[in-house]
Amino acid sequence: MTVNSINQGLLMPPLSSGKAVPGGDGAVGTWEDFSVVLARQIKETDRMQKDAGELSKRAMLGNAGVSLHEAQIATAEADLHLRLLLQVRNKALESYKEIMSMPV
Repeated sequence: MTVNSINQGLLMPPLSSGKAVPGGDGAVGTWEDFSVVLARQIKETDRMQKDAGELSKRAMLGNAGVSLHEAQIATAEADLHLRLLLQVRNKALESYKEIMSMPV
């Protein structure tokens, strides 16, 4: 079983990794668009869900090389990824509604 770094799946790179874009507006040019990062995280969450389901199925069937602990850990990681993704979606939707309700 491998142990992954706790900050391996961060949505955005650390602040120190970007360089300011010329123009003085303070924007960071090396950061990816939010939609690109979100799309990647959706795909990653889907992959993790499928992998966890496959590991669980193999563990329940008693296949050699797959322990119940590994299946449970994979399921918990996939669940955590899904919860994080839902929270990001909820915050984005909340922000959108707030912006749309602002007077012009």
